[in-house]
Amino acid sequence: MTRIGSVGGVFLLIGAVGLSACAIGTQRFGRPIDASRIPNVKVGVSTKADVLRDFGPPNSYSALPVVPSPPEDSAAGKNVLASAEAESRVFVYEYREDSENFFTVLLFTRFRREVLSDRLMVFFDPDDVVRYVAFSRETEGPAAQ
Repeated sequence: MTRIGSVGGVFLLIGAVGLSACAIGTQRFGRPIDASRIPNVKVGVSTKADVLRDFGPPNSYSALPVVPSPPEDSAAGKNVLASAEAESRVFVYEYREDSENFFTVLLFTRFRREVLSDRLMVFFDPDDVVRYVAFSRETEGPAAQ
């Protein structure tokens, strides 16, 4: 190989390295949910205050959609819609990890994104007593928080 050819090869290698890039990052949203505290929430016993004490304020406070009552119930003086809305309150706790990485060399790019989330939903009756608890975990949570 001639001297000019080897110098050109070095510049080509430096140019390829200079035109490549990579990045890795993880963003976390919300507070991790301490799964070891979930058994403390007892259906029919625990109250909204107990849940707030164990988990803090929820990420969102929702009411499930309610189907309007039939006209005969309204005519009979029953306010079925109002009572159904009172029974559909739920605290939602969510923790999410959003991991992204990409690698680029010249015109080739590889991108990968993974979103994992944990969600705790606590449903309350009209007296603010726990009616139902649902929990799903996708992240690898620490053993104790």
